[in-house]
Amino acid sequence: MPAKLSTICYIHNSTQRLTKEYSIKEITGISRLSDKDPTKIIYLKIKAFVPLDKEIDTQIEEFENGQVIYLRGKLIACNGWYMVNATSIKPMPSLDFDMMPAVGINIMVTGLTTQTVKNVDGESVLDFHVKENLGDREPKDFWLEMRHNSNINYLANKTNSINQTMRSTMAILSGLLYYQESIIDTSTTEESILGKHILKLDDISLIFSN
Repeated sequence: MPAKLSTICYIHNSTQRLTKEYSIKEITGISRLSDKDPTKIIYLKIKAFVPLDKEIDTQIEEFENGQVIYLRGKLIACNGWYMVNATSIKPMPSLDFDMMPAVGINIMVTGLTTQTVKNVDGESVLDFHVKENLGDREPKDFWLEMRHNSNINYLANKTNSINQTMRSTMAILSGLLYYQESIIDTSTTEESILGKHILKLDDISLIFSN
């Protein structure tokens, strides 16, 4: 199952080119991650395919640069930004960038883990490998770190059971995705801690183990 995204974002800029069947729109979107800190944002590289045949239904509505939109699509996570193939774009004309709520990046994704859960500062933590394909020239996979409060029994009962007797587990995860920037060692100017994608888990369904 492709990684599915939904969010509210601001259209910073966009371009358009025509093929025989589609108008292909490439958009740079900005999603806010905090209502309190306007510098906490994430960039979205969005591609939308709009059929030239007006008889074909599409969920991609007309939009303009500088508008806020509600976006749904298929996701690939890259370092510090996200690539999205849009399946739905709906303008929200009553909002601008300053009024846009910080809803974050909500996703549903299928991932594979070979780990057992760890407890880190009161949170249950597991790394999942996500393999996707948005096209031959696009990235195909990424890693994310799943986290949830260890005191949430509903989630803990599921994640604590992962790979206790098996080697690997495939699961469907849903929650809020964000990117934690790398930390640079000022004495060496090298990364002391690598950047990573973190999923604040809302729900998880175990598909199979082996």
